[in-house]
Amino acid sequence: MNLMPSPHPTFKLEETERFYSKAETDGPEIRRSEILMDNAKMMWYSYSVDKEYHFPMQLEQERVEMHFKLNGRSGVTYEGEYLVMHSNEQSLFYQHNLEGEYILFPGEESSLFEIELPRPVFESLVTEDCSFLMDFSHQLQTPRHHHWPGHSMEITPQMHMIIADMRNTSYTGHMKRLFLEAKMIELFLLQVTGFDQYIPHADAFRPSDVERLHAARQYLELHFMDDCSIFSLATHVGINQKKLKQGFKALFGYTVFGYLTHIRMEKAKQLLLDEKKTVGEVAELVGYQYPQHFAAAFKKKYNISPGKLKQ
Repeated sequence: MNLMPSPHPTFKLEETERFYSKAETDGPEIRRSEILMDNAKMMWYSYSVDKEYHFPMQLEQERVEMHFKLNGRSGVTYEGEYLVMHSNEQSLFYQHNLEGEYILFPGEESSLFEIELPRPVFESLVTEDCSFLMDFSHQLQTPRHHHWPGHSMEITPQMHMIIADMRNTSYTGHMKRLFLEAKMIELFLLQVTGFDQYIPHADAFRPSDVERLHAARQYLELHFMDDCSIFSLATHVGINQKKLKQGFKALFGYTVFGYLTHIRMEKAKQLLLDEKKTVGEVAELVGYQYPQHFAAAFKKKYNISPGKLKQ
């Protein structure tokens, strides 16, 4: 999210409030508040239902969604996946040309807050200092309709305070936009830091899962040149994506893509030193399409460029 002013700034900020009656939704009454800027969209929803409702979901635009389920329970189904989020849970989602269903459950009044970021805005926030963000971004390089970390986390008191501040701010105009941008970045940092630091205990996994996780590591060691996705790797070893991502980090101390990069760099170092390959040849041999991307990854790991290592 670029906070630096452009040569011709527009400072777009549009606010709308909408109430949907039972006749309009053919179901529950829904209240929606929306703030639209050129680099993000924020939405607050509240509703209550007396029975379970299913609504069609069609998300065409490419986006990353910061989702916070403040109260109640709701769910979605898409491409064979079924996800339910409960009160006080939050997660991060990537969505593009995705079709499925929203599910509203009866009970207490439900409310949620979400921020939609266009893909370029999300990518501008990705940093090598956060392995979770790097892994999340890496997986988006392969065309897909959806992606998420594989689990939800608790909304912390600090997150609740930020969301309340964004909702109740007295700022107006450009000052309000600056305030909301700052709060969005603060909320984003809290969210991704929590996912980055989350490591389940290794003993939380069954022996059969541990066996499959070792099979996943062995597969990466044998196929490090191939383009690999969490979905394809999980399918190959017979484990769900959530257990693969959480269990791999717990058992081996690396994320899946962190370990894949480690293997590639170790192999690259061997090729550079022992087989006298060029940097371009090595980049291709270890699975990088662009030599400059390989060189940046190599220098980050070993603090020396591959070209200098050869000298």
